[in-house]
Amino acid sequence: MIPIMPREFEGKVGKGCGYTASLPRRWTEDEISWVVKLKKLGFSNEQIAISTGRTAISIQIKLKRLGKSGGTYNKGHVADKYACNAQYLSVMQPKSVLDIYCGERSWWSSQMGGVETNDINASFNADHHERAEMLIHKLYYEGKTYDVIDLDPFGSAYECFDLAVKMATKGIVVTFGELGHKRWKRLDYVRRYYGIDNMRDFTLDGLMQHLQTIAERNKKQLIPIIVRNWGNIGRVWYRIEKLKISEQWEHKKPVQLDLFRNE
Repeated sequence: MIPIMPREFEGKVGKGCGYTASLPRRWTEDEISWVVKLKKLGFSNEQIAISTGRTAISIQIKLKRLGKSGGTYNKGHVADKYACNAQYLSVMQPKSVLDIYCGERSWWSSQMGGVETNDINASFNADHHERAEMLIHKLYYEGKTYDVIDLDPFGSAYECFDLAVKMATKGIVVTFGELGHKRWKRLDYVRRYYGIDNMRDFTLDGLMQHLQTIAERNKKQLIPIIVRNWGNIGRVWYRIEKLKISEQWEHKKPVQLDLFRNE
């Protein structure tokens, strides 16, 4: 049975240019995540087209552009990611983790107890099957907190940043999928959300600095423990500390252990 993509994942339909048989529909981050996950589960481009209401050619082109066709997504860095996860787990020793984009299998659940999982794909084994930004609002309303919150989306986790910083007590791990837009020199997303309007500033450091600003609004400081940049995707493992409000701290940059940085 082919799962049908939620309608709210669809982007706006454009006017077209007269050279295509169908009107163009903008890709959203949620739709991209949905397509990639179905591909990983073994669905064909034709089946994914039925699920999303697009053409098989549109799916084929999108997957090719993303470099995720054939189930190869993340293979180049997944071993390194899990090794860094293990190192971070050893250092932080959390008792509770919220894995809000857990995917088919939660790495955290395989390593420890006290893990709460979520993935929008109902066929995955998770505690919740909701949109991440909707679930995190619900959990925050319920007064939940976690030692560590892992934000590991296929696209961007920006909508979850503020509440994740509020709810995490020891650390937060963030995958910056926005870096994938650099390949196509696309600034529309990072301009709107990060205030980045040129390719020179479109860097992992630039994205990290914006997250640091969000943390400071919540009177917290994010200390990067491990930083990984795999080109089209970055991931940072942070320790959370209380922000010291005084003149001597206002302009001090967070301490970073460069020993664990791969760039």
